[in-house]
Amino acid sequence: MIKGIDISHHNINQYKNGVIKFDDIDFIIMKSSEGKSYVDKEFKTYMKEINAKNKIYGFYHYARPECNDALSEAMHFCNTIGDLGNNALLALDWEGNALDASLTWALTWLHFVEMRYHKKPLFYCSASYTIKLAPILANNHGLWVAHYTKASKPSVKVYPTYAIWQYTSTPYDKDVFNGNMQQLNRYIKQRS
Repeated sequence: MIKGIDISHHNINQYKNGVIKFDDIDFIIMKSSEGKSYVDKEFKTYMKEINAKNKIYGFYHYARPECNDALSEAMHFCNTIGDLGNNALLALDWEGNALDASLTWALTWLHFVEMRYHKKPLFYCSASYTIKLAPILANNHGLWVAHYTKASKPSVKVYPTYAIWQYTSTPYDKDVFNGNMQQLNRYIKQRS
């Protein structure tokens, strides 16, 4: 099993107090940006630890379509992570107010980031929202699904499968990759 976590500035005390141990996991996806100007304030702290531990890493962007256009947010994400994105998992976090927005916004963001890094970013959402994801699936974006259940796999509705499953948020967000290390590396190195 390939285990991961996703983190942001909200987890810094858990990290500093040793609740989150980077030794116990295979990959870390961190929040890098939100909207068109916010950069997570612990982004650089986590990158130092990830580099020191030689971990697989990724970045996610928290979408704010109620405030901004997709291209300005995609450019902000790419400017924030720069060349680090070449060897990382990439994802669009679609929750909160984004759930009321058109998936055309998400597809525009995903396409821009794909063109910049020559790989398809993952799409993150809750299991209940996956019923609406036919346009995302049609563009072959992997699914990162949040579903806190005791079942052996998450509900993914229109998707045939998932790439990453966020299965709990207690005491922090924990994930598992649905595949082997070679398959995980395809998401990191893929060139479309």
